[in-house]
Amino acid sequence: MRAALLIENKKKSQPLLPLNRSKTNIQPKVEKPKFTLTKEEEKTYGERFPTGFKKLKILGRGGCALVWLGEDISNGKKLAVKQISRMSGPNAIESCKREIHFGTILNELSHPALDSIIHLVDSKTEKSDIWALYEVGGTSLSKALFQVKGEFVKGERMYKIEHPNIYREFMNIKVLSRFIYEFMQVLEFLSSQNIVHSDLKPDNILVNTEKYEGIKIIDFGSAYYFTGSGSINTATPEYMPPEALEIAHCPGDHISHLSSISRPWSFDIWSAGMIILEIISGVPLWMSLKSRTEKMGRMVLCRGLLAASARDPETILKLQAETTYNLSSTISKYAAFSVPQSLVDLVTKMLDWDPANRISPSEALTHEFFQI
Repeated sequence: MRAALLIENKKKSQPLLPLNRSKTNIQPKVEKPKFTLTKEEEKTYGERFPTGFKKLKILGRGGCALVWLGEDISNGKKLAVKQISRMSGPNAIESCKREIHFGTILNELSHPALDSIIHLVDSKTEKSDIWALYEVGGTSLSKALFQVKGEFVKGERMYKIEHPNIYREFMNIKVLSRFIYEFMQVLEFLSSQNIVHSDLKPDNILVNTEKYEGIKIIDFGSAYYFTGSGSINTATPEYMPPEALEIAHCPGDHISHLSSISRPWSFDIWSAGMIILEIISGVPLWMSLKSRTEKMGRMVLCRGLLAASARDPETILKLQAETTYNLSSTISKYAAFSVPQSLVDLVTKMLDWDPANRISPSEALTHEFFQI
């Protein structure tokens, strides 16, 4: 009996053998994807992301927002996810709310021109952030048109402006006319709804980088109703019409003032004219650094038509006047490719100094330029 107990106790005291772990049971270490953020961005935006979506990469940065490429985990659909942190301040939050408002309004409408405006898929308001989820629309026109690279020429630091595929497509007037025509269709639609985008610029137009297949207008964060009231901002002064640039830094009801002296399309048609002029010149309007680029088949020194130190509004106003006073002469002097006189005439009418006299999008769509 005693011997039996000793044997039993010995069995109980035997050390446990290690479990037989097959290779299939070993879980690989999963590393979180790393995103290149500044310390300030890490502090502002953190690692937060909407529930149900996977963060893939950064698509772009705005003044008060990050735009991510995200994936809907349920169906694998890719979306552009705009993150506005509440730490960015009340102006950024108000801009985001305005952007979502106009996106929601446009979603309720039906019109062919809406194919050229980015589609708001969803929005989410959370404790730390506001999220706006959009269809993926392409690359900004600014990146598609210009690649600015630093270089040394004879020991001197300067910048070379190269023109990728889309720009070279635009040198074909038929392709450029398609772009402008589609642009005018969007402005015709927006003005019919009394909506003023007020921040049209190459950064807010998306295109395919390899081949021109149409545009997507984005970022209605500065948009307003023509019949509304309130102030405007000067985020991108080079594309603002002179009547807006003159009052933007003054207190008061900017929108009511502009509405009293202009038409629903006056603000945006000027911006569109400046974008077209930028394409014609082959140089970003704001480029003030010493640069060179190819024009008419040869390399030349260049600078932006509205290049001003610190983007000073008063200096830009003077440059606007100088540039548009005799636009035909300006284009003849600075064009990067051959431009028909009919396009010069169209842009001249878009950049009329008097906002009440600027050509309307509807009139532009019947212009002789589009008969080429």
